[in-house]
This record gives sequence, structure tokens and C-alpha cells, in this order.
Amino acid sequence: MKIKIYQINIERDENREAFMGLYNKPINDFGEPIVDSSIYDSVFEGDIACRDLEDAYRIFNVDPPDGYRARSLSVSDVVEVIDAENRGEGFYFCDSIGFHKVNFDPEKTSISPNHLNYEPTNQIRVLLIKPGESPKATMIGNTLEDMQKAVGGYIESLMPFDDEVALICNEEGKIEGLPLNRAIYKEPEEVDMSYREMKEMLRHYETERLKKIKELRQKYGLYPPEGVVKWPKYMTAYITFSEDSFDKPFSEEARTYEISSDNKAFNCNTGGYSIFGSSLDGSDTNVRLDLYMADERGGADGWKIERCYIKKDEKEIAEIIAGNFLIAYAPSWSDKFFSLPDDLLEKYADMFENPERFTITENGIQATPYRASGERSER
Repeated sequence: MKIKIYQINIERDENREAFMGLYNKPINDFGEPIVDSSIYDSVFEGDIACRDLEDAYRIFNVDPPDGYRARSLSVSDVVEVIDAENRGEGFYFCDSIGFHKVNFDPEKTSISPNHLNYEPTNQIRVLLIKPGESPKATMIGNTLEDMQKAVGGYIESLMPFDDEVALICNEEGKIEGLPLNRAIYKEPEEVDMSYREMKEMLRHYETERLKKIKELRQKYGLYPPEGVVKWPKYMTAYITFSEDSFDKPFSEEARTYEISSDNKAFNCNTGGYSIFGSSLDGSDTNVRLDLYMADERGGADGWKIERCYIKKDEKEIAEIIAGNFLIAYAPSWSDKFFSLPDDLLEKYADMFENPERFTITENGIQATPYRASGERSER
């Protein structure tokens, strides 16, 4: 997406319009806000790897291009879309909420001393994952030859995850006998049940979990040596509430809350009764659901349950990668690879943190993670 960014020059901002939204602007005869182009400086022009202007906002606030010295993209800035698939060309005002198309005259603007004509290098930041090692963030040339060199042969690109990332590996890795590296797992199976069945399952699981912990402490003491004891984890479940439970529309992810057996409602040894959960999209965290649910204390007008389910713990291997492989950002709007954003870099470095050993059993191939020697490479 090719864009140009304009920001208000504070020294020419006599009416203090910087960082103010469109609501503060005068209106012309057509009912449109008037943006004074003459107080703006151009600060950036170039191609960036983003889908839309919201993505551009994130980039210029979190991970700006190398050499960018102007302010973070903020309210009152104007972004000119020069070339993009998902947004028409024109000028867009960065408002308190979203971007709004405005009339803007670039001829009246000045050029900032900090202006950057950005020409991206032909290198991208990827995650390099080798057998027996922790993932390493590295810069690599964004050419077929560079990627073939990194994986040791002809490349194959896989997209096994929900995120827009590509796993780039040697397509003949197994044929060539390269060492097995990591397994790619199928999404865990979801098991539906009633709310009553889910509560009974969580209570039973928590009772057994605490019993197991008590046995382990009797055997090893309160603080056993690290690596000797694997404490049983909490059980996780999911509740999706119906759309009509809310006075405005929410996505299914926003209406689905993750809860665990670590709640007073499921622990018979704890006084009180509470069920805390967080929505899957992260917009509503640590909510005391029992106060809102119609099935609990929310009453007739409370949130109504649409679905309850758990995810099976068993991991089923979908694919095993042999030899080195890379993970790169692969947005659907482009046929090119780009640098991994920080959040995806962190996510997949954690996912593939531990190397795996593979053994053949009567139930098929089993992958066993182990700790790599040394610390994870800095990223």
C-alpha cells in the first residue's frame, strides 16, 4: 500500500488544531468539515506492508519504518492513499475513531525536515527454525534464491494457521532425509455440551486436580525440584452468548468467553460463588459472568447461552516439517512475503520454542518436546 502522511506543523498551528478531531472543524456549505491544508507538512511517502489504514495506524505507532523520525500517526494527521487494493485513492483524516475521507490540497502543504521517502530494502524479518534449536528472528533476502538457501532446497509454502503467516520449508525435506524438525498440529476438536454438563465436568475435574496436587505434595513436599513434578493444569471451557443478549452487535469471538476450573463456583473447598471469564477477542477481560448470565444471577434479562463447549487436549499431528523452515508474514492481499509484525513474531516463537523428538508407536508417530540447549535467541 503506497501512502503519504501529512502532520500539522505546530509552529503554524495558530488555532491549535493539532490532535483535534473532525468535530472541531468548521463546516463548508456542503456540510463537510474544512481541513486547513496550509498548516500541514508532509512527513512520509512510501510503500508499506499493510492491508488498510487501521493497519497503517498500528505500524506507525508500534513498529514504524526504519528512518521514520516524525510523530506517531495521530488524530488530526491526514493520510493520502496513492495506491491500494482495499481503499480508494484520496485523503483520509485520522479521527478519534477511524479514518474519514476529506478534501485536502497537497499543493498548500510544506515538506518537513523529517520527511522520509521510504524505499524498503529487499530484506524481511522472519523466524528461522532449525531442528534441535530455539527459533531465531533473522533478516533474510526476500528472493526465491535466498529462501531456497535458508531451507536447503526447493521451497514449499504452507499456511496451516488462522493468522496470515506462511511456513516456508524444503518441499523435498523428507525425501532427502533431512532431520525431522517440528510437528504441525490439527486444531483441537470441540465438544459441545449443556451448561449443566459443563459445570459438572469442571467441578469434577477441579476436585480430581486438587486431589492429585495433594498426593504430589505428600510425596515431594511443597516445593519439589524443578522438572521433577508436572502440576496438573486447570481445565478450560467456553461459553458463547446469544446475539440478542446485548444491545449492540458483537462478533462471535467477542460473545465467547473462556473460563477455567480455577473459579470458586467449581471448587468445593472455597467459600463464595463466582465465575470469571474473558472474551476470545480480548475486548472484555476478567468479567464476573455469574452476575450477568440468565442461567446464574443475571435473571430473565441476563445473557442467554447459545453454546457451551470444551476443546480436547489430545494433539493430532497434521504434518511434520523436515529440515530448516521459515515463518514470514503473508497477507492475503498480496502474493509477496513481508516482515513478521512483533506480535506474530512473539506468538510463533513461543509456539515453536521447544524442539521435538519423534518416535514411532503402535498409535502412530509421537512428538515429544524437549528444551533446546542455550537460551532463545533475542528478537
